[in-house]
Amino acid sequence: MSYVSAQGLSVAYDNHVIVKEMNVEIPEGKITSIIGPNGCGKSTLLKAISRIKKPHNGIAYLQGEDIHKMKTKDVAKKLAILSQAPELPGGLTVEQLVSYGRFPHQNGLQRLSSKDKEAIVAALKNTNLMEFRDRPVDALSGGQRQRAWIAMALAQETELLFLDEPTTYLDMAHQMEVLELLERLNREEGRTIVMVIHDINHAARFSDHLIALKDGKLLFNGDPYHIICPPVLKEIFHIDAYIGKDPRTGKPVCITYNLLPEDVSIKKDAGLLQEV
Repeated sequence: MSYVSAQGLSVAYDNHVIVKEMNVEIPEGKITSIIGPNGCGKSTLLKAISRIKKPHNGIAYLQGEDIHKMKTKDVAKKLAILSQAPELPGGLTVEQLVSYGRFPHQNGLQRLSSKDKEAIVAALKNTNLMEFRDRPVDALSGGQRQRAWIAMALAQETELLFLDEPTTYLDMAHQMEVLELLERLNREEGRTIVMVIHDINHAARFSDHLIALKDGKLLFNGDPYHIICPPVLKEIFHIDAYIGKDPRTGKPVCITYNLLPEDVSIKKDAGLLQEV
């Protein structure tokens, strides 16, 4: 079943079309990663199907409704999104930041209800931030700060969580910290998670479903075993990849790769990719 989908979706900035007539389906209860080269439309697609960017053509659906015709609060009760490098006012504590996630459930400027406070505490516990609740967000490490933003999204109590490059600028340990948290939220709570990610090994390890874009078009989608393979990576990234099996997860892993010469082109023939 598709929680989020799009039909004939095209998105443009000024007169430049970034996303071109895409048909997309996001499976419910799974972790979906969007991969592809820089500038291929990954973040733009995420913005369009999450109502941040209005499409030029086509429709994005949230549980069968045109998301761009839904009320903002109704969307915010179903979908939480964490953008790239989000900004916040200086001096906010972790708990204050997380409390922002309760805005969709409030009327006007009312004080936090007991239910709001329970949701905030649950989000802090879920992200292992209780001991940092009174600490300024600016004083946190990169991984802790990213967990604080995720906690804010969790406080919205949505079934769907979108993240645009959640591991950017983080070191290896903090990347794993964030990705393992997202995996736990999916496995233990059944949250549907969609993320844009650059590292194809992380995408393979932590995702159930992959969407591979190139030049604004959706070329491949499916499970990691069918997407993280030499023919697909050759088509998407123009690389000659050697793929092995992760001994810990059994998932495919790119062990090494070379950039292909410029004169190597690829075509799809009866569902298979061949060099020409």
